[in-house]
Amino acid sequence: MWDRNDKNPHDAQNFNAAITLAKTNGIKVAYSNDAFELWYLLHFHFYNTGISRKDYQNMLTKLLGHKYEKNSETIYEELKDRQQDAIKHAKRLLIEYDRPNPETDYPSTTVHLLVEELNSFIPD
Repeated sequence: MWDRNDKNPHDAQNFNAAITLAKTNGIKVAYSNDAFELWYLLHFHFYNTGISRKDYQNMLTKLLGHKYEKNSETIYEELKDRQQDAIKHAKRLLIEYDRPNPETDYPSTTVHLLVEELNSFIPD
């Protein structure tokens, strides 16, 4: 079972504990620290510097060529052709942390692990 979660800055002390609890119960967690939009940005470029949530939205608006909407129903189709770049960038980002610590690694994401697992169910 998978759970997807943004790291909420108010819950920093509980972030690692929640991930550990999920793993203990056989649940894999795909997270993004600080925002899920990091995953979207990684479709375009490698980012290893934390930015504000407002900047994520502004950057995505510019990269997409239209206003970014958090609940977009078309974002998957818009980014699908860039998915392998996002996976490559997310893996590179995690490698930059000597000892991964989801609570403090900013920015970081493991959404690519969920995406790779989901992709394994797509017939060739």
